[in-house]
Amino acid sequence: MSNFSSLESQLFGCVELNDTVDVIMMSQAPSTVEDLFFQDRVPSTFVRYLLFIYFPIGLLLFLIRLCIGVHVFLIACLLRKTTALRRIVLRIMCSILGIVVVERGKRDERAHVLCANHVSAIDHLAVDLCNPCILPSVWDIPNIIRWCFGYMDLGASRGRQELIRESRKHIKQSNSLPLLTFPEGEITSGERALLKFNPWPCEVSDLIQPVSIHIYRPVFNVNPSAFGSSWWADCFWFMALPFSIITVTFLNVVEKEEQEPYNEYCDRVSQKIAESLGISVSNFTNQDVTEVTKRRDRDRMQRQAHAAAQSVQRVSEKMDHRRLDELTMRIKQFNPQISLFAIKKDLQKTRSTQATLENIKSGKLQKAAEAEDQGHGKVGN
Repeated sequence: MSNFSSLESQLFGCVELNDTVDVIMMSQAPSTVEDLFFQDRVPSTFVRYLLFIYFPIGLLLFLIRLCIGVHVFLIACLLRKTTALRRIVLRIMCSILGIVVVERGKRDERAHVLCANHVSAIDHLAVDLCNPCILPSVWDIPNIIRWCFGYMDLGASRGRQELIRESRKHIKQSNSLPLLTFPEGEITSGERALLKFNPWPCEVSDLIQPVSIHIYRPVFNVNPSAFGSSWWADCFWFMALPFSIITVTFLNVVEKEEQEPYNEYCDRVSQKIAESLGISVSNFTNQDVTEVTKRRDRDRMQRQAHAAAQSVQRVSEKMDHRRLDELTMRIKQFNPQISLFAIKKDLQKTRSTQATLENIKSGKLQKAAEAEDQGHGKVGN
């Protein structure tokens, strides 16, 4: 009985622990798609003060590293992509640029497709320093630029089916480099949850190796990206800050089961990466991000248009007052018996010089002014 009681307590303890973990994961689950992104580049006021002091040093460091970066680019172009010498030299040079890459896990050569989460503009570089790979190009750029940056035209611009077909053809070639994919389709924070993966890489191969990427900046707590930020702004902070540590972890290969739908296969891959990062997988897709981005851009344009309209209105009001004073003085010159206040007040009502002159000729303006003076006199008495 005692053994049964201890076993029962252990089982209930495990159930309670699992329930606690589920509650924690639910509390951390993002409620909106914006929760998946860093909203600010610098999250705290204290770090802003530190960056203000550090800015001259950071700017000088950026300029020096920019010159070094040109040499790094030339080395990357000249050395063969598959050689170990290229990886060693580029790792050292990138460390000088402030990009320290730490590799964990073991690369499984059986898998020709890598799926990784997307947290910065240089994720491709970090994975490439650990293991040479290529990235499908979604832009229509010259072949020389595509080759220099490790991109490959696999028909992404011609549609999904063409991309899958060309990717399958590529991985079947002997000695071909593995295909690196970012199924999220957007750069996220990687701290709350992953975007729901696009299943197209899972349709390319039945063997996929998940890769988790995490960025840590020990000196300054500056986020590697921000919602709506540009790639060149992200790269600036990589080169201006002392250094950033990028951890690339190669996880165990995920194999497609027989008769398993591609969506479920893709969910297992994304869950593997999420577990490595200690986060969950959300139900938001990159299409949701696109809609939010459009809405934010539309709201920003409306605010800018409203501010511009208010500015024009203020300028117009100033011009109206100036014009009104000029017309008042002109009418006063020909009608000195009428006070400036009465003329200006009538012009504000009529908005017409001709109408005000007719009121003066008919005596309406003079009578109105006299009646107003009498009223002021009674109040004074």
